[in-house]
Amino acid sequence: MASTPRSTQARARAETGSTAVELALVLPVLLMMLFGIIEIANILRIQITLDSAVTAIARDAATHQTTKDSAEQYMDQEGLLPAVTQTGSQGAVPPVLTLSPATTTTCKVTPCTPFEVRLSYTYKAVTPMMQPFFDNLVLTASAKRASEPW
Repeated sequence: MASTPRSTQARARAETGSTAVELALVLPVLLMMLFGIIEIANILRIQITLDSAVTAIARDAATHQTTKDSAEQYMDQEGLLPAVTQTGSQGAVPPVLTLSPATTTTCKVTPCTPFEVRLSYTYKAVTPMMQPFFDNLVLTASAKRASEPW
């Protein structure tokens, strides 16, 4: 039986309709994957920035007496974390710096005691679609060093 032009047109219309339905089913999954990749890349970028900042702060703290305030001042002066701070509804929320013990001391006075520098940052999702998955994720970086004789 030969096909008529009418049945060919009907088949083409049916295929167009099924393509639209398939796109409607697959598009949300593809968008979720795309936005997830963007969020994970942003998280990794921030984590690398935190790691390099905490290393620089620990190196500076090992060479002279440092308190939490002076470590924060060094962090600001050197511009170590501008790429981390995100602006949200509460404004810019910077990472939280912790220095343990609270002040570094020289090895000449006391034995070389190690100290720890820690940065904690609460991540906010860039895309609203990803907020249930990535909002309030806490990223941390720490470095342990021993004071050097100064």
